Amino acid sequence: MIKHGEVIHLSASDLVGHLDCRHLTDLDVEALHGRIQRPHFHDPLLDILVKRGALHERSYLEHLTDEGYQVVEIEGAGATRALADRTLHAMRSGAQAIAQAALLHDGWGGRADLLLRVPTPSALGDWSYEAIDTKLARETRGGTILQLSLYSDLISVAQGLNPERMHVVIPGSGFEPESYRTAAFAAYYRYARRRLERSLAERTGIGTYPEPNEHCEICHWRVPCDARRRRDDHLCLVAGISTVQIDELRRHDVGTAAALARLSLPLPWKPARGAAQSYERTREQARIQVKGRAENRPIYETLPLSAGLGLSRLPAPSEGDVFLDLEGDPFVDDGGLEYLFGHVTRTTKETNATSRTGRSRATRRRARSSASLRW
Repeated sequence: MIKHGEVIHLSASDLVGHLDCRHLTDLDVEALHGRIQRPHFHDPLLDILVKRGALHERSYLEHLTDEGYQVVEIEGAGATRALADRTLHAMRSGAQAIAQAALLHDGWGGRADLLLRVPTPSALGDWSYEAIDTKLARETRGGTILQLSLYSDLISVAQGLNPERMHVVIPGSGFEPESYRTAAFAAYYRYARRRLERSLAERTGIGTYPEPNEHCEICHWRVPCDARRRRDDHLCLVAGISTVQIDELRRHDVGTAAALARLSLPLPWKPARGAAQSYERTREQARIQVKGRAENRPIYETLPLSAGLGLSRLPAPSEGDVFLDLEGDPFVDDGGLEYLFGHVTRTTKETNATSRTGRSRATRRRARSSASLRW
């Protein structure tokens, strides 16, 4: 989200972020107008992911070069008009591949990882372009599809033709792209785009609340949002509580962890969704937490044993037990690496100990199968 004069220019990140959390959009707009300060957010894990993402993208470009493609790189930061013009010039020139393509039109812009020339005629000539995005995630998510849909829409303006397909390259695929029909997602893309544009046009201030969601883990606003939820004693602070339970409790005017801790048992109402027992367990969890908060010390209560649940499902100890300890590093090579530090088998005659390290996931699967036969 960038402001040029009084006009806000939007990107694919803004589009995906709005779907994840409308409060995020509100905060970004307020910061853009200088009414609040955008927080500084640093996460070493995210830094690692950014570096690995850049390395994955560079590896794919090197793969294309080795395959004989001539890659034109659009150097520079942001999606400025000058960079968009350079991209358009490369498209009109028929470049085989355009890296970090700058796309800009009608208040929307972005930098596509790659535009690849395909033999489909367009206003450019006997060729046209389709967008390719390099991603570390093993499964393509909705946000990636929306991002590529926006790029495809911007490409269509430049070449007078909607790209038939859009592509994702993930690690461990041999750089073979996963392809998706652009038209299959066009309606949802248009809906998401209109919803964001309408939200910006109609907003009069911050009218949203920082409800927790998965995006919080990577959001630069997560610290102030978490602080507000703690000030408000949000129900999400209760360990193990679900969104369904939060919605149900709010319908019965139970809106804080403290209020939940005071809720009488058995429940004075029947839940519309879920068993009453699950709400009673959550209520007891809230009671323990609120009590510990008031006394400023950790408090716990042991639960009665239940046959067939939790650790009670384990068989009784025996001489033939095998103990495993698995650790891993998801950032090694393409598929990550897990280490089998060791296994110990105890028998009445002797004790055998074996240790292994540095197994890839594919090798690890084979080792598990053979080990299960050996043991």
